[in-house]
Amino acid sequence: MIASPRMVFHDSLDRIDREIVRHLQEDGRRSFREIARDINVSEATVRARFRNLQESGILRIVAFADPFRLGHSVLALVFVQVEADTHERVVEAIASWPEVSYVSTLIGSADMFVQVVCRDNEALWELVSRIRGLGGVRRTETMIEMKVHKFKFLYTDTGLGERPHVTA
Repeated sequence: MIASPRMVFHDSLDRIDREIVRHLQEDGRRSFREIARDINVSEATVRARFRNLQESGILRIVAFADPFRLGHSVLALVFVQVEADTHERVVEAIASWPEVSYVSTLIGSADMFVQVVCRDNEALWELVSRIRGLGGVRRTETMIEMKVHKFKFLYTDTGLGERPHVTA
């Protein structure tokens, strides 16, 4: 069995790492000095922990641009069914396209989930036609998002509070 990054790294995060992640999720521009003061460790500790979190792939600091304010008015979800022996090739092709913001593998009625941002419906039609034209693609289903109510990448299991107990 191949371990996922979640399985490998989750248990290696201690309270200090989780606090650093939480602070940076609230404000990715927060200074190491401010984080150190809030969690009662040295700035050097925060800097070293941050570097380790980045190098291990647990933490990435990125900026998100609002596609709608940049002239792209169509956000769509495309579910793709593919022939099993073409899956990786199709993933690599679609993931390389600039309109594609997210690609994942699914188990269920679709094999892949693709999130795309296009300037208009014509550009979306062209993109979906390109997907359908890839060898091994059996079927696509496209849904246009009309309104985004929440958009947040958040690691919520900080391990800092108590978890509710479940009894049978």
